[in-house]
Amino acid sequence: MKTHLITSVSLPADVSRYWQKHHKEILLFAERYLRLRMRRPVRRSTTRSYNRSGTAFAIITTRFTPAEYDTLHYVAAALRVSVSSLVAGLIKLWLKPSRRAIQRFFATNYDWHAPKWDPEAGFIEENLTFWRINHKNTLHPPNSPLQAQ
Repeated sequence: MKTHLITSVSLPADVSRYWQKHHKEILLFAERYLRLRMRRPVRRSTTRSYNRSGTAFAIITTRFTPAEYDTLHYVAAALRVSVSSLVAGLIKLWLKPSRRAIQRFFATNYDWHAPKWDPEAGFIEENLTFWRINHKNTLHPPNSPLQAQ
């Protein structure tokens, strides 16, 4: 059995029910949504933005695998947005029937390394790689000659 991390997200009340009923299915769209969000530049020298839309919100307890949790937090930190806002955007993408009709083409691999982490200095290296999935469900690294197949 996979270990899951239990946390909470703040979602607009009108879409929170979709997350509660379909969160596993919605998370299958995470790679597509994160690739869309990563077209925007990394944000620095700014505060974090949240998904405040002037509507009612619900706090939803949810479970993520460690890989899902780390991936969402990595992108949220780089873009200076909340994980809740990423999840809300992911739900909105999932709600579009035209998006659901498209086959899944990518998987992700989040990795990190701390070359130095002590009271003198902290260096952390993080990366998120998107791997293209071909029709035979095998993964190929970016720029691989097999990627186009």
